[in-house]
Amino acid sequence: MFTLRFTESGAPRTSTLRAGDTSVGRAPTCGLVVNAPGVSRQHACFRIANGRAYVRDVGSTYGTTVNDLPVTTEREIRAGDAIEIGELMLTLEQTVGEQDFLSERAAALDAPGTIVRRVDQPWGTSPTSAPPPAHAPEGGAKADAEKLTPKPGTLDTGAMNRPTAERRMKADRRKTDVGRASGDRRTGRDRRGGRMLKLLTEIGRTLVTVQPLAQVLSRVGDLVFEAVPAERVFLMLRESIDQPLEGRVMRNRDGSAPTNLSLSRTVLSTVMRERVAMLASDVLSDSRLDASNSIHAMNIRSFMCAPLWNRSDVIGVLYCDNPLSKKFTADDLEVFSALCNYAAVSIEQARLAQQLVDETTRRERLSRYHSPGVIRRILQAGVNAEGSFIAQERDVTVMFCDIVGFTRLCEPMTPVAVGELLNSFFGRMADIIFEHEGTLDKFIGDAILAVFGAPFDQPDHAARCVATALAMRQEVARINTARDRPIQMRIAINSGTALTGDIGSSKRREFTVLGDVVNTASRIEGSVAKPDQIVISDTTRARIGDSFSLRSLGAVTLRGRATETICFEVLG
Repeated sequence: MFTLRFTESGAPRTSTLRAGDTSVGRAPTCGLVVNAPGVSRQHACFRIANGRAYVRDVGSTYGTTVNDLPVTTEREIRAGDAIEIGELMLTLEQTVGEQDFLSERAAALDAPGTIVRRVDQPWGTSPTSAPPPAHAPEGGAKADAEKLTPKPGTLDTGAMNRPTAERRMKADRRKTDVGRASGDRRTGRDRRGGRMLKLLTEIGRTLVTVQPLAQVLSRVGDLVFEAVPAERVFLMLRESIDQPLEGRVMRNRDGSAPTNLSLSRTVLSTVMRERVAMLASDVLSDSRLDASNSIHAMNIRSFMCAPLWNRSDVIGVLYCDNPLSKKFTADDLEVFSALCNYAAVSIEQARLAQQLVDETTRRERLSRYHSPGVIRRILQAGVNAEGSFIAQERDVTVMFCDIVGFTRLCEPMTPVAVGELLNSFFGRMADIIFEHEGTLDKFIGDAILAVFGAPFDQPDHAARCVATALAMRQEVARINTARDRPIQMRIAINSGTALTGDIGSSKRREFTVLGDVVNTASRIEGSVAKPDQIVISDTTRARIGDSFSLRSLGAVTLRGRATETICFEVLG
């Protein structure tokens, strides 16, 4: 599954690309409608076919680029690529469910020549010195670990001393004049150290810097091909320890996607459970592996697999193989294990950076409607708080407030001065609403609509709302001490059941409150409340008890309502 991740108008968005064409642009007829500077009505088209992704520009004004290179004809894109249309940056991600690439029919790998080492121990520690985990039951993981642990001498006399293809095909380096004085020949340890230093330098340059997760994963795949002679690489991640693996990078050396996604569940499970890096050379020579169809079908001659772990969590696994005759060596496993360790740190860093960006974006969006206290509750609740924003009926108290005679007040003022007046007034009123943990629904011209009792329940929402109104009236009095022309406002409050939550279209949603309780509050504010007066309905009166001093205004008939409404003025 291919997904586009991007940020539009400060809000993170994702869009799944389905098989076939998906047009992108501002036009409502596009499969993916986006609004950003420089985006044409019909800008670009993505095509998904045979598990591969492509993009082409469709005559846009400002063009389309992939990784900063202009798209002139349709070109293939892969996970981690950055696609820019206008001023909008999209990142391509790919996920494959583990049911699509893991094979259940697999045997435990205990072939001679298999190298298994603990990734949480320094390289050079004898593989036999790491006992199986104490929690492993007899005959289970412990028995598997004993099978997978090579016998003494395996690491030295097996794969490490086996002649490599390079040594078979080229002259003996011990007899070749390499320009160094006699006796200054590099040892195998020197060569390994130089190779490791080169890899770590490259990792430090490309992985340690903060990048989007998809780009980090793509770069890890590139580094595998640069570091070891692999022909295929697979990177699998999981969101948490109780979640299944998802394939995020599946790539051949030439950049194409593997046609047969079938990996041994036994291998991956053992690697993740025991936290071991595994190398199996020439596995088909062992008849005991005939039952492992996932290995036999790919004619794999050599593979390596290691966990991606950071601190105490295994977040995924990295796997590479070589279906050709060239085998991996113990040196390759050392380099591969080091790469996995750094890759895990980089992946977690990218995840945390994305979480920080998402939380910042969420906080900025929430701050438009909610008090800091409510925002903290929302962010602390995490995913569980999302249910509070699903449109649902709640018992709430609604407040309408507007400036009396606003048109006449602004008549002699310039537009800039009017804007400054509204910004100052709205800013002070919003601060008071937030101090009482109310939710600011919206500004309507010179009016304010606020709600108490949503998105979280507030048993005393009516009392909070009335107290807020009194504080707002006092603040207006303070404002008027510095003004030549005083501001007057009227406030109406009503309580009842309303529909609250994120409401809107599939393209844009905002938190709001709907229902007769809102309409009634609006009618009271427009036809009952007088300048500097706070008027509440009888439903609000029933919820606040004797907490405030009230004066009855009697029953009034509101426009659009068949029954009378009893109203009260709040004195203090």
